[in-house]
Amino acid sequence: MGLFAIVFAVLMAAWFAGLLLSQLAIGEAARAAVRVAARGDDAATVVAEAHRIVPQSEVFIDHQGSEIHVEVSRTLSPPGVLVGLGSVRLHASSFAADEAQS
Repeated sequence: MGLFAIVFAVLMAAWFAGLLLSQLAIGEAARAAVRVAARGDDAATVVAEAHRIVPQSEVFIDHQGSEIHVEVSRTLSPPGVLVGLGSVRLHASSFAADEAQS
């Protein structure tokens, strides 16, 4: 019983560390994508930039006046025996001035 608890605790720690790294990558993808959008590139290029950093992510682009808002999200499921914990949806958003309008 004690060995199972230790293994479970190690798996949980690894899962949470993976979530943290994934959240950092999603934040970076949002920042990189909004920089591309601010330059005036088309939506396909913005999505490609986000997917370069976080494949299989969902990308939302919105122009709000003179600002551009990009949100990147991804749903992750835990591996193996942790699958019963359920999925986690991570997201990050970033804003930038629309340089193409200036």
